[in-house]
Amino acid sequence: MPVVPPGFVDPPRWSAQELKAARDLSEARFAQQRRDEGPNAFADACADVRPRVEAALAASDDLRELTGKVFRDDPGAWQVFRYVCGPPISQEDLWTLVGGPRFKRVPPQYADATAAALRLVVDNVRFPWVADGRAPTEHERRAAVLATTVLHAAQMLGTSRRGEASLRQEDATAAALAAAGYQLEPSRRTLRVLDELPRGTYSRERKIAAGPGGAEKPAKCDVPVRLLDGRLFAVECKVSNGPKNSWKRVNREVGGKAETWRQAFGSQVLTAVVLAGVFDLSCLVTAQGSSPANGVVLLWEHDLTPLTDFVAAAAS
Repeated sequence: MPVVPPGFVDPPRWSAQELKAARDLSEARFAQQRRDEGPNAFADACADVRPRVEAALAASDDLRELTGKVFRDDPGAWQVFRYVCGPPISQEDLWTLVGGPRFKRVPPQYADATAAALRLVVDNVRFPWVADGRAPTEHERRAAVLATTVLHAAQMLGTSRRGEASLRQEDATAAALAAAGYQLEPSRRTLRVLDELPRGTYSRERKIAAGPGGAEKPAKCDVPVRLLDGRLFAVECKVSNGPKNSWKRVNREVGGKAETWRQAFGSQVLTAVVLAGVFDLSCLVTAQGSSPANGVVLLWEHDLTPLTDFVAAAAS
């Protein structure tokens, strides 16, 4: 089992009581953010989405003419049409059904295939007139627009929250590193050798070699840091909305990356995670492990002073 090399500063570790106190504060802050947000964010999302849903129905004659022409005229419309499916279809599933490349805008040569894939899974609950081969009543159309708007807006708001939270955490982490005198290294090239990231610098969203000898597919790290003592400090940023979700975010995702990075770099890499939201206490205890060499360093977005102190102390 790898160990922290002699003479190297250990990263922060927490007792179960300290983890519980930090976890409780994080959960309270998460709850307050949701209360402050109220229903306004969802109302704004619905107001943004509804015109696009109405335009999609108009372009396809209320889904009765859902043909390739719709996507040749508007290659970005597929994102709205995913939500007319029962249930709404993911990007990955639609790409698989179409059988072409992943796309942000439908390539003209795949417009017909995209329309055909969507027609197969149109939701008969919201759009009963499609299977009946008739025009919708005004009541049916209004109900379908509202239901589809709610589905799309809910997903869009959730995605937006996660993206904003991730960016907020990365910005806070960068500020904590800057407070310790670390400089941003803008390169996005995959880190295969430690010296590709100079000591006293950090990057953002950069892939790191993984697996024995770096033979596995590189894994993206939110904020890789090269400590002044030469070690690589791989910092991940995670928000969890519940205890069950925390096991996936921390133990499976971060813990999995930590193991593959240890296989590639041995004791020269430490993995950390900046946390915000709601976490199961046993998840945190398990993730921290018995030592920095076999666990993950736990940090909290609401108090990154331990991060600043550690990277400043980890001098050559």
